[in-house]
Amino acid sequence: MKKSMLALAMLSPLAASQSAHAEVTAYGRVLYNIIKDDTTDDLYFGRHEFAESTIGVKGSVEYNDLTFGAQVEIGLDEGVSNILHDGTNSRNRIQEIWVQGKFGKVKMGTGASITWIVSDVDQSGTWWSDPLGMSQRFGSTRRGPAGESQTPFITTQSIFLERFVYESPTFLDGAKFYAQYGEDSSYEIAVKYKANGWRVNAWSTDFGDADNDEDPQANIDGNSTEGFFGSESGYGILAGYLHDSGVNFSATYGVADRVAGGDSDLLNWKLGYTQGKHAVSYSMGNYGAEDASGIDGPDHTRTTVAYHFVPVAGVRFWAQATKGDTDEEESFNAFAVGGMVQF
Repeated sequence: MKKSMLALAMLSPLAASQSAHAEVTAYGRVLYNIIKDDTTDDLYFGRHEFAESTIGVKGSVEYNDLTFGAQVEIGLDEGVSNILHDGTNSRNRIQEIWVQGKFGKVKMGTGASITWIVSDVDQSGTWWSDPLGMSQRFGSTRRGPAGESQTPFITTQSIFLERFVYESPTFLDGAKFYAQYGEDSSYEIAVKYKANGWRVNAWSTDFGDADNDEDPQANIDGNSTEGFFGSESGYGILAGYLHDSGVNFSATYGVADRVAGGDSDLLNWKLGYTQGKHAVSYSMGNYGAEDASGIDGPDHTRTTVAYHFVPVAGVRFWAQATKGDTDEEESFNAFAVGGMVQF
């Protein structure tokens, strides 16, 4: 009897472990980009302001009706994460744990904010984003003359930070609700819908008590941009449709309230065509601003033509050309070529 009890006690942890199924995945991407623009006579090799080479590992364990998971992802070059750290070209982009069930999904830790996710700035090279999503955001590069090269998306959205996130189960056959509470008492909410070729995302964010009036671009290459961040809150909507033929259209509108008063707004649209291994697109973005006294700032417009080629899954190459106009002065030109391998 005692032997039976001892054997049962020894086997109990093993039996419990058999009821949980663990999955672990290692992944990464290597990205290389070359940019030439009017801000300097030099070429920028190997960098991209809103994407970076990364390595990561993620895993999950299923137990009864719950799934527990964790993820760590490290950025290996300058990329967008450079605005959040100094002195090194690597940092934890994502370091979080999560639990998922019928109630939805709850995440805790450092990671991409829900407004960043809901904007769908991805690396897919599909109809939704040109290579690296650049033309929906700012064209080949955001840099330009001071005060004329704003990146409006960033002034209405968060990127990576410490936060709690709630993600609802899917409802209305393709919709999800997101809510986030972050550092410095910031908060964000968003709704995302994706079904039947349609994609609609709407978001609202408040940056809380953080001092967002610093220019992260100055930390990257000393090429500062007046009032680049400087936002207290922002909101926007992004919508698009992909036809079975590969023809697609998307548009984005966003507004940000500035720390020093006044506001800024953006309106971007993109017409594209994707077929097999090839995709082309034509896009245009307009950025405007108004100071606290109601005086309009310079009206800045960018037009981008993009092409990308995917020879095999996980490998892609791209080329983009951008022309910028500030108050119709044709003040800015840029060109970018690059490639990426994902694994």
